[in-house]
Amino acid sequence: MTSKKKASKYIIGIDLGTTNCTLAYIKKDDDSAAIQQFLIPQITRDGEEESLPYLPSFIYFPLEEELKSQGQGISWDKERTFAVGKYAKARGEDCPDRVISSAKSWLCHYGIDRRKKWLPIAFEKENSALSPVEAIKEILSHLKESWDSSMDHPFLEQEIFITVPASFDPSAKQLVEEAARLAGFTSQILLEEPQAAFYSWLYRQKDTWREKLQVGDKILVVDIGGGTTDFSLIQVKENDGSLSLERVAVGSHLLLGGDNLDYALAYYIKEELENQNKVIDDWQFQALKAAASHAKEILLSDSEKEMVPITLMGRGSRLIGGAIKFELQKSVVLDLLVNGFFPSIGFENQALNERQMAFQEKGLPFARDARVTSQLASFLAMQSNNEEENSLFPTALLFNGGTMKAEAFRDRLHSVLNDWAASFGKPKIKLLGDEDYDFAVSSGAVYYGLAIKGKGVRIRSSLSQSYFIGIEEAIPAIPGREPPLKALCIAPYGMEEGSQEILASQEFALTLGKKVFFRFFSSNGLKSTSGNPPKMGSFIKNWKKDLIELHPIETKLGDEEEEEKMVFVTLKASFTPLGSLELSCQESDKRSWVLEFDLRKEEEKAKVG
Repeated sequence: MTSKKKASKYIIGIDLGTTNCTLAYIKKDDDSAAIQQFLIPQITRDGEEESLPYLPSFIYFPLEEELKSQGQGISWDKERTFAVGKYAKARGEDCPDRVISSAKSWLCHYGIDRRKKWLPIAFEKENSALSPVEAIKEILSHLKESWDSSMDHPFLEQEIFITVPASFDPSAKQLVEEAARLAGFTSQILLEEPQAAFYSWLYRQKDTWREKLQVGDKILVVDIGGGTTDFSLIQVKENDGSLSLERVAVGSHLLLGGDNLDYALAYYIKEELENQNKVIDDWQFQALKAAASHAKEILLSDSEKEMVPITLMGRGSRLIGGAIKFELQKSVVLDLLVNGFFPSIGFENQALNERQMAFQEKGLPFARDARVTSQLASFLAMQSNNEEENSLFPTALLFNGGTMKAEAFRDRLHSVLNDWAASFGKPKIKLLGDEDYDFAVSSGAVYYGLAIKGKGVRIRSSLSQSYFIGIEEAIPAIPGREPPLKALCIAPYGMEEGSQEILASQEFALTLGKKVFFRFFSSNGLKSTSGNPPKMGSFIKNWKKDLIELHPIETKLGDEEEEEKMVFVTLKASFTPLGSLELSCQESDKRSWVLEFDLRKEEEKAKVG
C-alpha cells in the first residue's frame, strides 16, 4: 500500500532551459508571500561550491586526475563522478569532448535514439556516457537535491511545474516526463515557456493588465534563449463581460538562439585572425567562442563601450608568449548580429527551406535559416485563415529570454513588425514592457500554479496543433508494397480543453487481441499546405508533405485472453481539462476502448474503458 502524500507547502516552478535552469517558489497558502528565486548550490570552481540563482544546463565528466581530487563532488554527494552547472560549463570550454550541453534540444531530435547512452558525442568512455533523457534526469535530480539540502519541506511533497518549449511535440514532452520520473519526481505538470513568461508579466502587473490590454488584442510572445526560439500568440477575448486570455498559436521548434550568435562572432574573429596568418585549432576555437560570447554581452549591454579586447591563449610550450589578441568592435557586433540575424525584410521574405546535404555530422537539427525575422514571418503567415488574411497579426509584443536583453535586437524586431503592420494597414504594435528576461519562466510557472487554484488570471488553453491518426486503406495486397496510409483528423486546431468531437458518421475496423501500432501525426497553424483548416473527420492523403509524424503507440486492445479479431467502431475525441487527448473507440452499444494521449503529461497509454 502506498503512503498518502503529505499536503504541499510550496508551489515550485522549474525553467528547464537549454542553456540555464532556474527554480522559483512561493508558499501557496500565504496570500502575502511573494514569488522568490531559489539559490541553487553547485560547483563553480574545482572543489568550490556556491549557490547561484541559475544552474547552467551543462554536465562535465572530469579527467582521471580531476576525479582523484573529487573536486566535482557536491556537499550532499561527495562521490559524484560528474559536475553539473557553472563549473561544468567552464570546463567544457577547455574539454568540449567531455561536456554535455543542450541536452533538452536532443529530446526533439527524431534522427537519434534519445534513450541511448552516447552523450557527450565524442566521449570515449561509453560506460560513463548518458542518454539525452538521462542527462535531463541528472539536471532535474540536481535541482531536487539542491532544494532538499536547504529547505525543511521535501521537494517531492510540493506542487511542481516544469516548463518546456511551446513547440515541443508530444513525444519530446513525454521524454521530459520520463526524465522527471527517473529523477524520482512523482507528480508534476508541464507548462509552455512563452505562456509562463506571460504569466510572469501578469503577476508583475497585478490588476493593471486590464488597463493595458483590450478585447481583440493579440499578444506575440517572442522567447529567444541561449539555444531556442519560440513564438506564441495569446488573444484577449470577452467572457461574460470580463476579459479572458486564450493561447491561439504556437510556432515550430527552432534550434536558433544565443549560441548561433556566439558562433557567428567566433567564426568572424577566426577568419580575421587567419587573415593575419594566425592558426586557430579546434580547442582554441571553443575558447574563442566563450570569449566572443562574453564580449557580445558587454558591448550590447554597455552603451559607452565601443570595443572589447579578446585574448586567446597559445597552445603548447609558448602558452604565454603565443597569446593571440584581437579587438572586437561594437560596430562589427551590431552589423553581424543585428543585420545578420534580425534583418529588416518584407513580410513575404519568409524562412527558406534550403536543400540539405545527404551526409552530415551527428548533431542537433539546427534551424537552417538563421534569420529570426524570416522565421517570425513564416510563423505569422501560417496563422491567417480563409476569411481574413493576417487575422491573427499581433497588436502587442512581449519579449523573453536572455538573448532579448539586447536592446538592439528588441528595437529591430519591433521595427520590422511595425513595418509589416503598416503594409497591412494595421496599427503599430505596442510594447508591453516590464520584462524579466532571466527569471520570468520559472516565476511564471509558479504563478500558473496559483492561477489554477483561483488565485490568479488563467490563460485558456486550446490545441495549438491539429492531431491525426493513421488509417490504413482497404485495398488488395500487392507484393513488396505496404497498404497506403491516410491521416484522419481526430482533434482540430483550436479545440478547447473540456470539449469533445464525435465522428458518428463513419465506422472503422479495429483489431483486438493482437499487439498493434497506432500512428499519430500533427500539424502546426490554422491551415495545411493545401490552404484548408483541418476539421474532425477530414482526411489528408499527402501526409508526408503536410504533417509531422509523432511517436506511435504500441498496445494490445481487448481482454487478456481475447483471440485476434476485428470489430467496427466509431470515434469520439475528448480534450480533457487535465490536458489529455482521449480517443474513444465505441463498438455500437457494446464495449469501448480508450486510447489516451496526454498532451500535458505526455504519458502515452492505452486502456480498456
